[in-house]
Amino acid sequence: MKNHLLVVSLIFAPFLFASGQTIKNIQARAEKNKVIINYDLVSTLEGQKFTVELRSSINNFSAPLKEVEGDVGPDQTAGLGKTITWNALKEQGNFSGSVTFEVVATVTFSPLTIVAPTAVTKGKIGKPLEIKWQGGSKDRALKMAILQGGTPIDEIPNVGNSGSYSWTVPKTTPKGDNYKIKLFDPTKPNDAVMSAEFQLKKTSILVYVIPGAVAAGVVAYLIFSGGNGGDNGGGTTPPPSGELATPPPPPSGGS
Repeated sequence: MKNHLLVVSLIFAPFLFASGQTIKNIQARAEKNKVIINYDLVSTLEGQKFTVELRSSINNFSAPLKEVEGDVGPDQTAGLGKTITWNALKEQGNFSGSVTFEVVATVTFSPLTIVAPTAVTKGKIGKPLEIKWQGGSKDRALKMAILQGGTPIDEIPNVGNSGSYSWTVPKTTPKGDNYKIKLFDPTKPNDAVMSAEFQLKKTSILVYVIPGAVAAGVVAYLIFSGGNGGDNGGGTTPPPSGELATPPPPPSGGS
């Protein structure tokens, strides 16, 4: 019987999908005609699901290996000490040499999480309020409601799922600190998520006042400047401020 030599080497190519997950502590070993791979799948978002694939240099990483079992395939969750078993002989047949592997984890689902507004947000009435979230199915449009004290005051039936929405606060909205954003998939209304309570306040109005001394100076300038080129329309140019005008001489021959 021909002996099959399997030499295992390993690389890791992390696949990130805007979710903060990573694969750590990769180890591989050959056991007869199989390869056992251990790994940790770590995620910063609770409730995420992944599709995990095992790829190899046998086909230049162009497609996942098929004869695998264990913590591989769709609907995988984050955790430590996960295991993938590859039946090398069944998939590859007779071979000898080295094989390089990579484990790829792709996010397929993340629970909805509203990241803005937060408890320190102070929105302004009549101005846009930026609402941001993570998770949800990318192909599913979401519905949004704005609550005050638990009572809906505004509703947006379709905000897509781009992760952000700019809501212009109506000018008739009363100020207060008991506002929340409610976000949900219309097909799963029981899975709605809420933002932290935030505040709405009135928009500040800036009033510019010209000081009295400045206004008086402008008026004085207009008075003393007279008409064009010093011509005051035939009249006498007013004397400078603080000086008395000299009276005209008496008519000739007068006493």
